[in-house]
Amino acid sequence: MLFKDLSGKELSHIAQASSDISFVLDDSGSIQGIYSDNQDLSKIIPDDLIGKKWLEVVEPDSRKKVQRLLDDASTDNISKFRQINMYGNEENIALPIMCASIKTSSNKKIIVIGRDLRETSKLQQNLVSAQKEISQNYLHINQLEERFRSIFEVGTESIIIVKADDEYPIVEINTNAMKQLLIAKNHCIGKSFLSLMPANEFKKVNAFFQETLEMGEPRVLDASTVSNKSIQISATSFTNDRKPYLLLNLKPANSTALDGLFEPDSLTVKAIENNAYGFIVCTPEGLILKANKAFIKLSNKKSEQDLIGTPIQQYLGSDKTEFDEMMQSLKGKASAQSCVSSIGNNRGGIKLVDISAVSVAQPRPCVGMIFRQVDSRETSGKRIDKKLVRSSQELSMLVGKVPLKDILSETTDLIEQLCIKAALDLTKDNRVSASEILGLSRQSLYIKLRKYNLVDSYKDID
Repeated sequence: MLFKDLSGKELSHIAQASSDISFVLDDSGSIQGIYSDNQDLSKIIPDDLIGKKWLEVVEPDSRKKVQRLLDDASTDNISKFRQINMYGNEENIALPIMCASIKTSSNKKIIVIGRDLRETSKLQQNLVSAQKEISQNYLHINQLEERFRSIFEVGTESIIIVKADDEYPIVEINTNAMKQLLIAKNHCIGKSFLSLMPANEFKKVNAFFQETLEMGEPRVLDASTVSNKSIQISATSFTNDRKPYLLLNLKPANSTALDGLFEPDSLTVKAIENNAYGFIVCTPEGLILKANKAFIKLSNKKSEQDLIGTPIQQYLGSDKTEFDEMMQSLKGKASAQSCVSSIGNNRGGIKLVDISAVSVAQPRPCVGMIFRQVDSRETSGKRIDKKLVRSSQELSMLVGKVPLKDILSETTDLIEQLCIKAALDLTKDNRVSASEILGLSRQSLYIKLRKYNLVDSYKDID
């Protein structure tokens, strides 16, 4: 063996060099002796440990590990190393030691050798503190980002942030800029800002951006968009994560020349915003750019911001065939179309709506839609179109769009109306005879004639 020819003194030196502290225990686990050449460690070890059981001088969470070390002590092998937290001289301060045990064959004593883990423990504590600080900083950054986004969206300014490279891709864009340019967010993030400009403006805008980056001062440029809309671009450069960016503020080139259609205080906007019918403006592909209060309520969303950039198709019922055909017919030309569909919400409710749509080409292609909710329970003329229930095929189209009781109610009203018309035709418009055929009183017949607006159609012939 490697150490068989070494003296006891030499073995003692090797043991001291391989450990910071050693304990000698009897079979019951009581401390018989403590040896350490580490003066700093010796000062922390309590002086009254001799004669005490090792289990009694360690932290509660280390007692099971101490018992395992005592049980695993063997004359053949050294035990597994385990971290033990012992009581120190200072109150509330534990002394971490990595320990292993072995039993001597000569006197049956248990020898415990230990390595001081105080420096390692400090490093671990510093790591935990650093992680905690990083988490707090991360939370702080998230809060700042939320504040930035709130400020970014509040107000009337049209703000765009672009990355300063050859293409000037759009990094962020607020709602006002999307409305002004009539673009949806998920269609422009990552897209080159220059793609919003006509080809003859590329060189001028690119030179303007280069000058702004080189001079580091705010600059202003008059330009036009691909829709021939004159705008004024105010640009400011800034650096984030060592990368250059541009903050752009877009304004109409001649704000006094605006017709006021899109001004927040204009009568047109107020009329649309407060209209009883739902109203949206969307791209030719169906991405929502603008929505009024009625449509927000109809779609059961909290705000207009929740709708902007989302496809209108996701708010419609399962049968979108007629709507898709209408959208297809609107593409590429200015025309007006209409269809009947349904609006669903996250509560499982479905409302039948009549949709009127018109497409416009200038100043940028878009589609305006009006959603008129059709409710059979209303009596002010807002009734389901009777042509929808004149065949079983058309009736089946209503399934899933309106509740069954509304379909049955409409069908019952239609049958009743047709029977009254047939009775009046058979009696040559004699209401007394018609009421007898129908088994109704004359007064009840009059009420139903008024209900179905048949008073003027059939003259009273008694």
